[in-house]
Amino acid sequence: MTSPHIRLEVGGPVAHLILDRPDRRNALDLEMWQSIPPKVAAAEEDSDVKIVIVRGVDRTAFAAGADISQFHECFRNGDSARTYVDAVHDAEDALSKCLKPVIAMIHGDCVGGGVEIAIACDLRFCSADSRFGITPAKLGICYSMASTRRVSQSIGPSRTKDLLFTGRLINAETAQEWGLVDRVCGSDNLERETDIFVEQVCRNSQYSVRYAKKAMHNIMAGGTEEPANLLALRLGAYEAGDLKEGITAFREKRRPQFSWNA
Repeated sequence: MTSPHIRLEVGGPVAHLILDRPDRRNALDLEMWQSIPPKVAAAEEDSDVKIVIVRGVDRTAFAAGADISQFHECFRNGDSARTYVDAVHDAEDALSKCLKPVIAMIHGDCVGGGVEIAIACDLRFCSADSRFGITPAKLGICYSMASTRRVSQSIGPSRTKDLLFTGRLINAETAQEWGLVDRVCGSDNLERETDIFVEQVCRNSQYSVRYAKKAMHNIMAGGTEEPANLLALRLGAYEAGDLKEGITAFREKRRPQFSWNA
């Protein structure tokens, strides 16, 4: 099922995955979770797209959490509960495993399901007035192990337990100090700072960027040795064309014009 509250807008090399439910502060219902994987797949399949930005439709909030008004129905029995948790997992997995870099651009509150989305992204940039919380203990539900692992990898086990046990909200400064977000910007500067970062990524070799994301995904999954598919990718850099162009541009003292976009 497709939700009108999840939109994909593509402009040149950038795809914006937009949470568009401002009247509910972008609270995520089942249909929104289910709509995320096909939108991410569409951005992956578009050869012009180099990077994905996940954001709220405005500055109201990134996502205030899951839509609790649905929970009575979604958790009425084991089958409906499994449908819901599978949808959340599939959405997180799509963002985490997207071949292209995914940036969460966060205005305002990012709570519960909002953190699940943001932590599945590669990087998180937020406004100075943002707040973050993981609040399942206030509802009697359980945060997924996958999301808990991602949060713990970012902020450590003790701080993850702090957020999970208390359900309290932390401000942007604390979130950055802990490692939950990567950059904190003034509300009026968040888009500009994100755009600057995006431009830097887009003018670099996408072959190198894709390899880096795959390597990091393997490392975060516990890998210690380079698997054969990643080694083949690394060894194929020259044949792919970008490395050859990079070397030529260096010798000619010009900016390289990378063209690999498979």
